[in-house]
Amino acid sequence: MRRERRELSNWGHYPTIKAEIGYPRSVKEVRSEVLRHDRLIARGNGRCYGDAALAPQVLSTLCLNQIRSFDARQGIVEAEAGVLLADLLDVIVPAGWFFHVTPGTRFITIGGAIACDVHGKNHPHKGCFSNWLLDFELMRADGSILRCSRQENSDLFWQTCGGMGWTGIILSARFQLMRISSVFLRQRTLKVSSVEALIEAFENHRSWPYAVAWVDGLARGKQLGRSVLLLAEHIEEEQPSALAFPKRYALNMPFYAPHFLLNPAIIWAYNQLYFARARNGEHRIDLEQCFYPLDRIRNWNRLYGRRGLVQYQFGLPEASCVAGFRRALELLHRSGEAPFLCVVKRHGDRPPEAIHSFPERGYSLALDFPRTRTLPALVRQLDDLVWQLGGKVYLAKDACSAPRMGRLQPQAFAADKFWSLLRERVQQ
Repeated sequence: MRRERRELSNWGHYPTIKAEIGYPRSVKEVRSEVLRHDRLIARGNGRCYGDAALAPQVLSTLCLNQIRSFDARQGIVEAEAGVLLADLLDVIVPAGWFFHVTPGTRFITIGGAIACDVHGKNHPHKGCFSNWLLDFELMRADGSILRCSRQENSDLFWQTCGGMGWTGIILSARFQLMRISSVFLRQRTLKVSSVEALIEAFENHRSWPYAVAWVDGLARGKQLGRSVLLLAEHIEEEQPSALAFPKRYALNMPFYAPHFLLNPAIIWAYNQLYFARARNGEHRIDLEQCFYPLDRIRNWNRLYGRRGLVQYQFGLPEASCVAGFRRALELLHRSGEAPFLCVVKRHGDRPPEAIHSFPERGYSLALDFPRTRTLPALVRQLDDLVWQLGGKVYLAKDACSAPRMGRLQPQAFAADKFWSLLRERVQQ
C-alpha cells in the first residue's frame, strides 16, 4: 500500500498539518491500516473547509473508487466511499437520474457526503443526503465491518450521518436517486433590497424546490442585506431526449493570488457589478449552471492567496434569523473584514433521528473571508451572537469557532480510534 508524508490541508488551506497518508486499495488494506494505528481519520477529496479530516495519521479513501452497481430501473446506486459525485454523474444522468441532494461541488466523495450529511438548495423539500441513504458498510476500530441502515444498526447509522468520520471508516454505500427527464431547469431571479425583504421573498416562494440567495455582504444602511434570490425547478419533458451531464471548459487558477487581491475595495466593486447585472425574470439553465457554478474554475480557492480562506456558516431558527443576520452583517462591517461570498439558504424540519445534521428549521448564512490576522476576533463575536440566538455552525466548514458551536458532543462517540483536529478542538 502506498504511503506518503506531506503537509495537508483542506479546501480553505487553513489549518495545515504534517500528516502520514495511507492509500488502501482494498478492504484488507483498510483493515490493516486501521489496526496499525492508535488514532487516524478517514479523508475523501479534502473539499471540506476547516480542520475536519486532518490528523497526523490519515486514511485516504480515494483509491476505493469503484461503482459496484447501478440499477437504472429503480435508480439505486452502490458505490465505494472514494467515488466522487462527478464520477457518478457521467453514469446516472444519461440513464435519466440525478441526486436528490447535492452540495455546491460535485468533487466530493460519497464517504464525505455521509460523514458531513451534506445538504443543498432544496433542504425544505428533500432534506440532507441521509434522507436518501439506504445503507452503508462501516469498519469499526477492531477491523470488524457492520452494515448500517435504518433497520440494522440504526443507532450507528444515524451517529455516522453527520458524525464527521468519528464512528469508523465508511467503505461503501447504497442510496436512492431522483428521476429526471431533462438536464435543464427553469430559474427565476429576484432582486431584493434588504434582509427583511429577502426572508419575505423566501417565504413567498416556498413551493420552488430550489432556493438560494447571493447577499451583498458590504451593503450598508437601508441596503443592508440586499440580495439576489435564485429559484429553480426541474423542467419535465414528455418525450425525453438523450441526456448527458453538461460540461464546459473549466478555467484554472494556476497560482496563489497575492493576499491583497481580495481587498475590501475589490470586493465592494465586485458586489456592485454582480447586483447591477442581475435581472429579474426567468430563463433556462442546466444542471452544471444550477448546482455547480464554482466547479467551472479549478482551484478557485487559490484566489484567496496562500493564507487561505475561512468560511463561517451558521444557522438560526426562523424566529431569530432576520435580526440575527442583520446583527451579523453589522458586526462584520464594524470589524473591517470583507466577505467575498455571502450565501443564504432556507432549511426545513430536521428528522429527529438525524441527530448530527447541521440544517434545522430556519435559515443559514455562509460567509467566505480571506483569512487575516484579525478575523478570529470577528469569529468570536459571531460565535457569541449565534449562540445567544440558539444557532450553530456547520462543522464541515468550521476552522476556528468555539468548541460548543457545532452543538455536537464528541464524547458521545465511544471509539477514540477515529480522531481528527476537529474532534480534538471540539472536545476541549
